[in-house]
Amino acid sequence: MFEVENFKRSAKVTILLGVVLITAIVLFVFSFLVVYTRRNLYLILSAIFFAMYILLLIKRFHYFSLTEQGDSLLIRFYNPHPFISDYKKIVIKKSEYDGYEIKKRLFSKDIIFHIKRDNKKGKYPAVSISGLTREEQQKLISFLDNLKQHK
Repeated sequence: MFEVENFKRSAKVTILLGVVLITAIVLFVFSFLVVYTRRNLYLILSAIFFAMYILLLIKRFHYFSLTEQGDSLLIRFYNPHPFISDYKKIVIKKSEYDGYEIKKRLFSKDIIFHIKRDNKKGKYPAVSISGLTREEQQKLISFLDNLKQHK
C-alpha cells in the first residue's frame, strides 16, 4: 500500500499564514494609534508582513495526500489558509488511470492526473504538490510511473 502526504508541513504553513496575516493587520491598525513620527515605521512593517503573506499564498503549500486503496487511488487536497479551506477529494480507479503531467508555475508545481474511460481521455484539475518535499515528490513520481507501466 502506497501513501504520501504532507499534513505536518501544511499545518505549519496554516499557522504561519494566520500569524503573518494577523500581525500585518495589527501593525496596520496600531500605526494609526501611535504618535505620527512612528507611524511610517509601523506602516512599513505592516507592508512587509503583508508581502510575506502574499508570497506564502503564491507558493501554494497546499495539503496533498495520495493513498492507494485497493483498486483505486484516493487523492485529497486543500488550501491550508487559516480562514478559508476548501477540502476536495479525487478517486481514480487504477484501471482508468492514464498517466500524469507536472506543470511548473512561478513558485509552485502542479500535477494533473489523466484518465481514460470508455476510450475517452480526460484530465482532472491541477493539484499543487509544492508542499511535498523533493523526496516525497520523487517517491510519488516513481509510484505513478510504475503504476502506468504495470497497467
